[in-house]
Amino acid sequence: MKSWKKTSLLTTLIILVLLSSVYYIFNMSVSVPSSDIEFSPGQVEGKLNGVYEGQKPKNIIVFIADGMGFSHLSLALQTQQTENTPSVWQAFDVKGWHDPRSLIGPLTDSEASATAMATGVSTNFGHIGMSNEGETLENIFEMAWAMNYATGIVTDSYVWDGTPAAFTVHTRNEDDARDILTQLANSDLDLLFGELEDVGEDEVPEVEETIAILEKRFQLLDASLKLPTGDAVTSPVAVLFEEDEIQDLDSEPNLPELTETALEYLTNQGKAFLLLVECEEMDSASHTNNTDRVVKGLQSLQKTLAMLQEFVEKNGETLLIFTSDHETGGLATLSDYNNYPNMQVRWSTNEHSAAVVPLFAKGPGAHCFADVHRNWQIGDCLIELISQNTPGL
Repeated sequence: MKSWKKTSLLTTLIILVLLSSVYYIFNMSVSVPSSDIEFSPGQVEGKLNGVYEGQKPKNIIVFIADGMGFSHLSLALQTQQTENTPSVWQAFDVKGWHDPRSLIGPLTDSEASATAMATGVSTNFGHIGMSNEGETLENIFEMAWAMNYATGIVTDSYVWDGTPAAFTVHTRNEDDARDILTQLANSDLDLLFGELEDVGEDEVPEVEETIAILEKRFQLLDASLKLPTGDAVTSPVAVLFEEDEIQDLDSEPNLPELTETALEYLTNQGKAFLLLVECEEMDSASHTNNTDRVVKGLQSLQKTLAMLQEFVEKNGETLLIFTSDHETGGLATLSDYNNYPNMQVRWSTNEHSAAVVPLFAKGPGAHCFADVHRNWQIGDCLIELISQNTPGL
């Protein structure tokens, strides 16, 4: 009887350990008791304490890595960093984070978060350049146009993607590509590089109609990226690629090359410029938990950043902001600490998480972002810096 009890107890313990292990591996999500939560929704808008009185930039580059969290940054360091070689992240003057939450809660989408960064106002899901009540919000590109800046957008996503759209247009229907394209064609945007996606489906016009809309504003260039010369040097330009044609460094052209061409074009305008660069590859790859594609996207991102940092250092008048609109995938690395070469990557979701995301800055005006911890404060800083610039530079 005692022997049976001992055997039974041992068996029970083994079963409990196995069940606990299974639960740990396959069900990592644990609810937080409501009594431990102090919820704070996104602030509609506000101002940083005082007026920024530091060095002002002539030019501003905003680089958004869509879907990238600190875990993605860690993955880049763990898979691509050579010993004793400084990383691109080390070269920034200011290194911090921000909470990208939406107006209604800790989660957000690209449209709401990018709108906060572009306007200084928090809003709801799916709102592009619009308040929660449907009011049109002035964005930093509109401010720049009023002050005679040259402006450009480079994205490895489709040209009406929600992140860049939030910096230039106004709609509460993120899927209405025709409306977004029309607003872009009617804007003062000087440069637009990106892809076409799902043409002819739902509210996305066919290729011919898309080209016809954009040709009202832009001179369309081919993949050789040969810029106009002579009297046409100031002509607004666009380059359109097929879906997923700009994925990684093997793409021709790739994101670093597109960004370098955009810098050449904007510099040739002979005045202050505002450039938005989006690396959307992280978000798309993280939504499908495609680790290999994420790593390749990180390689493209880091090469683009290195080129931009070199430009900022040589130019001396340009501010570079690097950040993300939200984290996607709930990425975690190094689950096997004893076997580094065979590092494992785990994902907790196919959707966005509520994680805080990186915010780095380099160049004149960088320290305006030292105390930023909400996405709308990024917009507040950018508005402050642009409004203090001299019109018509």
